[in-house]
Amino acid sequence: MRLDSGNKPDYLVLVNEDHRLPEGFADTVELITVANAMGEPIQVERKTYEAFLRLQEDLLIHDGIEAGLSNSFRTVEKQEEIYTRYTREFGPEYAAKYAAKPGHSEHHTGLAIDVGITVNGKFHRTIEELLRVDHLFQIVQKKLPEYGFLLRYPRGKEAVTRIGYEPWHYRYIDSPALAREITEQGLCLEEYCARCAVK
Repeated sequence: MRLDSGNKPDYLVLVNEDHRLPEGFADTVELITVANAMGEPIQVERKTYEAFLRLQEDLLIHDGIEAGLSNSFRTVEKQEEIYTRYTREFGPEYAAKYAAKPGHSEHHTGLAIDVGITVNGKFHRTIEELLRVDHLFQIVQKKLPEYGFLLRYPRGKEAVTRIGYEPWHYRYIDSPALAREITEQGLCLEEYCARCAVK
C-alpha cells in the first residue's frame, strides 16, 4: 500500500509474506525508546505506545490484568536472527508459523506490539507461556478496538495471514472506529485491505 503524504505513516500499511515493508516507510514513523516489562530498552511508534498505555491502565483498573509490553520495532537484521534461531531450535515449520521472514515482519513498522501478562508475579512472554494464559488474552482482545488496535493474527485466519494464532500480537491502526468495524466484521487486516482494493 502507498505511503501517506506529508511524512505521516500509513497506519493501514500491510506487511506480510506477500508484501514487503515499503521503501522509505521507516522515514515516516516517529520511534521512541521505552523500557519494556523486563526493563529492556525497545523502540515503538509514539502513538502506538500512548494507546498501549491507555489500554494497559484500563486492563489493570477494570480487569486486574497486568499487561506489559514485550517487543515492538525490530530491524530486518533482528528478524533474521529470530527466524534463524526458531528454524535451528524448533524446525522450519515452527519458524514459518510463528515468525515472519526478514523484511516481511509487521515489527519493522513500529506499529505492532507483543504483549505479555504477569501472573502470580511472573511475566509470561514465551509463546508457550502466553498460549497457557489465553483465557486472559480473551479479555484483553475485547478491549483492543477501543484503543485503535487489531488482533493481528486471529484464530481461524491462519490460511489468510499464514501466521499461527498469536493472542499477544496487536497492530495499531490509529482509528478506534475502524478497528471496531474490522473486528465486528470478523476480518483480519489482509481481508480488509483486499476489500478496499476492490472498491
